[in-house]
Amino acid sequence: MKTLLRVGFVIGIVVITPWLAAAQGDDPEQTWCVSVWYPSAEHPGGLDSITNHLDVIHEINPFWYAANADGTLRVSPDGENAEKLQAWRDAGLLILPTIAHASPFAIDDSLRVEHIETIVALVEQWDYDGIDIDYESFPLSTRDDFSDFIETLAGRLHANGRLISIAVHAKTADQAAWESATAQDWTRLAPAVDFFKIMTYDYTSSASRDPGPIGPPEWASDVLAYAATVTDLSKVRLGLHFYGYRWQRSDVMITTWESVQRTIESFDLSIERNPADMEAYIEVHARGLPKQTVYVADAAGLQYKLTLLLSTHPELGGVAIWGLGGEDPANWDVLREFAQGQCGTG
Repeated sequence: MKTLLRVGFVIGIVVITPWLAAAQGDDPEQTWCVSVWYPSAEHPGGLDSITNHLDVIHEINPFWYAANADGTLRVSPDGENAEKLQAWRDAGLLILPTIAHASPFAIDDSLRVEHIETIVALVEQWDYDGIDIDYESFPLSTRDDFSDFIETLAGRLHANGRLISIAVHAKTADQAAWESATAQDWTRLAPAVDFFKIMTYDYTSSASRDPGPIGPPEWASDVLAYAATVTDLSKVRLGLHFYGYRWQRSDVMITTWESVQRTIESFDLSIERNPADMEAYIEVHARGLPKQTVYVADAAGLQYKLTLLLSTHPELGGVAIWGLGGEDPANWDVLREFAQGQCGTG
């Protein structure tokens, strides 16, 4: 589930790309691409992370819109930023703004058509490459309505040469332990969209009493194995977390690699790893401080995860990153190794 990370201290010319070709019925080459959600943290370094790594980022999903209960859209305070749009276009990025924080009422029978037309008009008005749908935590009763919504919206966007991506809850079978994951019918959603972004993080999260890995590779592999039964994995983007969690007594707080490094340096700690997942963690036992356990994404864990997953699922189409700002800078070198020369958008 997406939440802006609180770290303490969130009209140009249409270019025919491989994805647009796919939407228009051509058969593009296999790609491996990197997309980022922005802002996905309140850390001020998120925009710099994008600007400094344009050579490895291919698609940006700015969190600029939310769906109201009446099917209309509201714009975030920093949304529709012309300067950022121009910079991203100049860099050759695909721009698919995200619509999030949606009400289930927006997709029911009485509002669905109007809601879809509002989205299509928005994409045309701003000449976006498409739209990214992130409608989370819906009740099971919306399963068919949501599929109808995505299928119809995809058809309308594709008719205009535009793209659609969707963020979905991770699961390893259609009937999941969590109602909102079951409410997303992958057998209908995946074929309809161009990019299928699976949120393979928060396996252990702020809702978890005991500390543990946030995105263990074995679990992610099981999720991809299920996805492969319903779609071609070339359109799947594996959700990657660039953040961490700090367990302290009964509190669990989101943190960053940058913050964890300060803790390591202050108390002369060493990173530990469980061979089963290789995700970095530290144990803090310092006089005068409560005991802490911290898990965080870093380059070594990312290298291990991607190497393992691509050995078992080589057709995976790429990754989608949540948690920009304060991340391990070496993460980008790892991504560059996997994405270099395979996406064709820059």
